[in-house]
Amino acid sequence: MIFSFLLRIYRLAALFTWCVVRALYSCFYTSRPGKEGVLNGSVFTGYWAKGITKIINLKVKVNGDPQSVKGGLIVSNHIGYLDIISHSSVFNVRFSPKSTLRSWPLIGGLISMNRPVWIDRTSKQSSKKSLTEFRETMEQGINLLVYPEGTTSSGKNGVLPFKSTPFEAVIAGNFPVRPILTFYRQKPTDPTVAWYTDMDFLPHFWNLLGLRETEVELYILEPVFPGNDDRKKLAGKVHKMMVEKYAQIAKNDDSKEESSHISRITF
Repeated sequence: MIFSFLLRIYRLAALFTWCVVRALYSCFYTSRPGKEGVLNGSVFTGYWAKGITKIINLKVKVNGDPQSVKGGLIVSNHIGYLDIISHSSVFNVRFSPKSTLRSWPLIGGLISMNRPVWIDRTSKQSSKKSLTEFRETMEQGINLLVYPEGTTSSGKNGVLPFKSTPFEAVIAGNFPVRPILTFYRQKPTDPTVAWYTDMDFLPHFWNLLGLRETEVELYILEPVFPGNDDRKKLAGKVHKMMVEKYAQIAKNDDSKEESSHISRITF
């Protein structure tokens, strides 16, 4: 208990210090206008995320070649706020958080410095502006990260249905869509990394800080180009691919778990 408490306090102090240092260092570069500022934001987001993975001992395993993911739309299933850290530590991205995060103390300011595309689904005008920024980002060769499920889940029951709106920006320039599947590997006795439904943030974050190690596994799927598809057809095609791959990975995981259980009880 004492070790766990001290670990949490240490990590809180380290996270605060790291975020402040990175914010001061990156503020000058990411505040530059136009493409340069956005590109710097994506690079500094990567540095920021890599530092956090070290502090909280988040082990990121990648299946596939991250260098092949360039200048398109990255889509992933969404399990919680740790996804941003996991994905940004591997890919230089411009991400698209909900506009409500903008008002969060400290976190909102840090996110703003990384030049995200803020998403406000309650305003049609804001949605149109976001789509324009999506397209401009990909035209500049910068990876754009979105979570088309529109919400988070436990990560244990497949991929939720997609909202097709983000795929509209892909069609205009025939940009590639790069599907990513995200799986957190935890002991059954550990507090869940998933943050969803009506979970309170602070208790969940406190529990997360107490985990000695967290492992996340990312699967990079083949790129999908829109061709002549409209946004709904494209979203459906990508969703189908991810659902099928998710089922395959889950089946393999179940087989490994069953084999492990048999080995433990065999004399």
